Amino acid sequence: MHSTSRVLLLPLWVLSLLLVGLPASAASPAPGSERVVAILPFGKVKQEVLQRVAQEVQARLRVQVRFEPRRELPKEAYYAPRSRWRAEKLLEAIDKDPPEGAWKVVAVTDAEISTTKEDIHDWRVGGLGTLDGLACVVSTYIYRKSSPTEDVLMRRVADLAVHEFGHTLGFDHCETEGCVMADAQGKAIESADKSSGHYCAKCLGVLSAEDRAWVRDAVKREATPASR
Repeated sequence: MHSTSRVLLLPLWVLSLLLVGLPASAASPAPGSERVVAILPFGKVKQEVLQRVAQEVQARLRVQVRFEPRRELPKEAYYAPRSRWRAEKLLEAIDKDPPEGAWKVVAVTDAEISTTKEDIHDWRVGGLGTLDGLACVVSTYIYRKSSPTEDVLMRRVADLAVHEFGHTLGFDHCETEGCVMADAQGKAIESADKSSGHYCAKCLGVLSAEDRAWVRDAVKREATPASR
């Protein structure tokens, strides 16, 4: 999901550099230069959800994941007419008070969130991320109400987290079939279930040489009957 200024494991992994098109000469990050991704709960969020999000981030980038203390949802983000929380306001709150030393922030909440999309002032979303910016926010709300099992819920939330995190890396919505950066276009459940869960070669190609060094080898997730 994106607005004017914001863009809105797995049992077996198979190495496949060709899938991503990363140059074989991409250097690994220098020792001691590890980047930190902060996992920040807004309100009460199950620890297993936070851990799954952290797992997904670390599966794709050579980063250190740090769990932050829980923060209350900021009052200024509450949208009383629909009893929702404005996603862009949550991101603004993070920008104003970022976790110390964090390279990126993935905020996670169970609350229902929304933002403005084109001429629709209050469009419900699963998540929102700042394009090439500090933070993204992910909500379990949509998936929690429609997932038949806990495994399906976790897989869908994980896919959403990878998508929104991708926006912070500079990835816009992508039309490549199966790419996790596909635009849900209001169909969050269908989009998550069609997703491969991974960034395609086209998306990864926009990264600078420096940032590519932090990307792990491309992997393809096996589909399971419960998640497809």
